[in-house]
Amino acid sequence: MAVIIQASRQFSYAVAKMMAKGEGAMEATLVKAYVCKAAEWVTREALQIHGGYGYAEEYPVSRYWVDARVLSIFEGADETLAIKVIARRLVAAAKA
Repeated sequence: MAVIIQASRQFSYAVAKMMAKGEGAMEATLVKAYVCKAAEWVTREALQIHGGYGYAEEYPVSRYWVDARVLSIFEGADETLAIKVIARRLVAAAKA
């Protein structure tokens, strides 16, 4: 779980540097898709570790799962982002 979190963090930092230079629009979409999936996986594993308590609303891990799940829905679903941004950029690059 720590490896996935650190990889997500480093990917985000690298894309942020690109964005600061006015580049990396497609990479920003890629990092959003990756980090959302990573957050879901990590919180699902955390729920598994906590067992039945992971689903109890009294424990923060339950809320983390709900928050992580909604990340891929807000600001455009991952599937929509993949079609609208990533696929279009890849097709345009292939034509060039």
